[in-house]
Amino acid sequence: MSLRKSAKVAIAGGVLALGLVGAGTALAVSGGDGGSVSGPDADHARAAAVAVAPGGQAGPVRAESGGGAAYGVDVTQPDGTRLDVRLDRNFAVLGSQPGGQDAGGDGGDGDGG
Repeated sequence: MSLRKSAKVAIAGGVLALGLVGAGTALAVSGGDGGSVSGPDADHARAAAVAVAPGGQAGPVRAESGGGAAYGVDVTQPDGTRLDVRLDRNFAVLGSQPGGQDAGGDGGDGDGG
């Protein structure tokens, strides 16, 4: 009987471990609005965002999920003003607006020039 009990405990432990791994993966992949993006995707997003404001300095990249945007990047322009640049999954610029404004506001997100 102890062999059967050991097998049950081992199976329960395995199921628990798989559940924890699955939950962790879902959290890491989901991103959502505001989740930090790093690595090559962040590098591509920064390069695309700075193209909207030549000479600007790109800040952290965040995951976006609204309005077809996949990434959001705050760019500080040479004159010190901030610009919020939204990009799609292929790093194409969807629009830009002065930093600190909600992208869903009046439906016009600006074209960044």
